[in-house]
Amino acid sequence: MLVSALMVGCTMSQPHNANPIDPRHHVDKRCFSSLSYDAPDKQRNPALLAEYLWTAVPGNATIQDCGRSCCGDWSCLAFALYESNIPTQCQTNSSFTKCCAFLDGIAPPINHTIEGRATGVRAFLPSKVPANVPNSTYITADIEPTMILGVDGDEFPTTWGSDGLQYSGAGDNQQPQTSTKPGSNSPLSFFKIAAGTPNEMSCSKVPGQSPYEPSCKNMTLQGNPIVVNSPAALSQCPKWFGHDIANVKSSSVISIKGQLYWAVSCFNYGDDPVFNRQRYGPAWLISSSDFGVTFNQSATPTNMFPDRLAAPRFIQFGRDNSLAKDGFVYVYFPCTNGNAAFFENNDMILLGRVPEDSILMIDKYEYYMGKQADGSVVWTTDSTIAQPIWEHPLMTSVQQVNYHPELDRYIFANWAWISMDGNPRPDHTGDETWGRTVRQRTQLLLVEAPNPWGPFSIFYRNDNWKAADGSRGGYTPVFPPAWMKEKYLAMVSTQCCGFARSPSYNFNPTNNYNFLIQNVTLRKL
Repeated sequence: MLVSALMVGCTMSQPHNANPIDPRHHVDKRCFSSLSYDAPDKQRNPALLAEYLWTAVPGNATIQDCGRSCCGDWSCLAFALYESNIPTQCQTNSSFTKCCAFLDGIAPPINHTIEGRATGVRAFLPSKVPANVPNSTYITADIEPTMILGVDGDEFPTTWGSDGLQYSGAGDNQQPQTSTKPGSNSPLSFFKIAAGTPNEMSCSKVPGQSPYEPSCKNMTLQGNPIVVNSPAALSQCPKWFGHDIANVKSSSVISIKGQLYWAVSCFNYGDDPVFNRQRYGPAWLISSSDFGVTFNQSATPTNMFPDRLAAPRFIQFGRDNSLAKDGFVYVYFPCTNGNAAFFENNDMILLGRVPEDSILMIDKYEYYMGKQADGSVVWTTDSTIAQPIWEHPLMTSVQQVNYHPELDRYIFANWAWISMDGNPRPDHTGDETWGRTVRQRTQLLLVEAPNPWGPFSIFYRNDNWKAADGSRGGYTPVFPPAWMKEKYLAMVSTQCCGFARSPSYNFNPTNNYNFLIQNVTLRKL
């Protein structure tokens, strides 16, 4: 619980014991000038129960003072100052005669309903982009906000198999019971995508099931719903919500010469002391020769990719890797300066490569370490001295990279969860009442480059990425390679976990915790 007093003309500051910094109470000075105050005959609807923190304040406090204090708490989206009808939470301090309340949602203004109550709101401030990464002069893009709904789950890295179908791994998914198969819950499952286009998923809600668990004729479960549960995985990874099941996430999947290689990673739901980011690692590869019906769980040791290599993302080179240019498989590693890899809000990306016939052999991997004076790339087998190809501190999250043959470009989506002020705010960071963020906001950057190592340019930016229904908090966007065309992409992502303090308060509409498809239109400049 926040322990800090609101002072007239001041803002809440870092708690005295914050080490190294408490990001929730970071004050971005841009917030002060972005505050807006409702007209005297209007106020934010008090019936929607979005208030969560009440502070007794002196009689000379103003609505502007209350707003400036709201800038010191990233859970605060709006604010209210009571000059009368003081809430009970502020009545314990008889020396203060007013009350400043924080709201964790922005309700529409209504006609004045509580005498002596004034309200205001914060603005969504612009975020930042990586230093020295310009806007693209080659392509630009538009994203259709309407989403096509697929199966339940998240992450969904997707490859194009030798049989012409696509294959994807999903984390934390629930599949509905049907007339021919039982329902299932799993930390990690594998799917076949038979749809020729994104519009052919043929998904429908099953009566009696959660709205997030549709049944899809053209996206179906392959094999056992719990794919990875070997003794080695159980000894390496945390347990999934206390079950005797290894908690693993789907990092990447690639098809090479008819074989599927799936990178899976141990996972926890937050242990980073500052941001409580969700940690990967270690990661390893499992393989399948029957398109994911069964997997060889011991294809590699479970500690194949440790520490900052624990989130491997293979570059997709078309159907069955057939467009690979030099016989190498390339792989991105989003990671931190602290030798770790997190699910979200990392610092940078490393680049590795391996001969395609040696993908299971970690000692055959090489890592980018820069360029020589003549522009040639230097590789090393020592991952500890690898150099980043991309840096965006606390704002780097990449799920998949694709080679686009018509454009002759490498394309990926970088996403980051951010605060109202546009600063990093990962999903599992603390909230005033809840143990995690309940009001996600996502920055989405679409990035292109002529080489796997760059130079990079941004061809689409949205600091408030959301769906047509207003839902937001999207993450892990990928481009299924079979759905990439010269002027068109299909982008798959997931939304998760925003909810309201009251059933009547609907700041974050439907959580689309699914395989979500958005159409992307490309234009050359």
